[in-house]
Amino acid sequence: MASWATSFPSSFLPTRDGGRTQVLSSRWRHLWGSSPLHLGLGAHGHSSIPAGDISRILSAHPGPARRFSVPEDCFDYRDMPDATTLDSWFRSPALDGLQELEFHHASHPYLPPPSLPASVHRFSSTLRVASFGGFCFLYGDGGGLHLPVLEQLSLTDVIISERSLGVLLAACPVLQSLLIDGGIGCSSVEIVSPTLRSIGISSGIGLQRLIIKDAPWLERLLLDSIGSKEITVSVISAPKLHALGPLSAHNIRLEFGTTIFQAHLSLDAVIESMKCFPCLEKLYIEVTVFLN
Repeated sequence: MASWATSFPSSFLPTRDGGRTQVLSSRWRHLWGSSPLHLGLGAHGHSSIPAGDISRILSAHPGPARRFSVPEDCFDYRDMPDATTLDSWFRSPALDGLQELEFHHASHPYLPPPSLPASVHRFSSTLRVASFGGFCFLYGDGGGLHLPVLEQLSLTDVIISERSLGVLLAACPVLQSLLIDGGIGCSSVEIVSPTLRSIGISSGIGLQRLIIKDAPWLERLLLDSIGSKEITVSVISAPKLHALGPLSAHNIRLEFGTTIFQAHLSLDAVIESMKCFPCLEKLYIEVTVFLN
């Protein structure tokens, strides 16, 4: 068996190790096919996986699956499975009831990113964790996804309009965690969510403004911008926000109501900014000292 698949829900042993247990007892040979499938590609040091191996695993396992993970370094763009192969994977009975999906399409240097495969929609009622990378969400509809039980969403190097992102978030009524990593294809993002508790922006290339318009349960806002352009973060309504940072980038501008301050703060600016957090209990300040 391939060593990057996992199929023992109680111990989460790699399939290679699980397969070795057949040496101890022939009665255990059926366990791989009778246990929910956790197919995590690119694990255990594998940087490239033949698409045919994935197809054989999905064909051999009757399902259901709990996790299907294809990270961004799993395929080179020259070896990326074609649309027909991707569609056959997502439609496989082995993936019935899928709860966790991570799929990052390898970017092509000369071609635009593809649209999210329509067959992904069949997981709408079961997905709790989703991570999409290298895809395009078109036509202002957030990809047409409706994810009623989704709790965690990650978008990495995607193309999505501000309107599409708003529609996508509205289609996730119990979403608690949102991560935007890499490019996003729009300059402004407005967050309106009655359930989000954590937002992370990492290297938001092209993103110039993040507006937390209405997030009554938001507790953590984590920012890590390394782009050259200034990014403005405007917090209009987030009454439960208690974790903010790290404010290490020189190009982050924060707005809390009428209070505005930059990431590199003087002592006076720090004291002034504390007025924005009336329930503040801990403040961490890291000082870098340069020695000649």
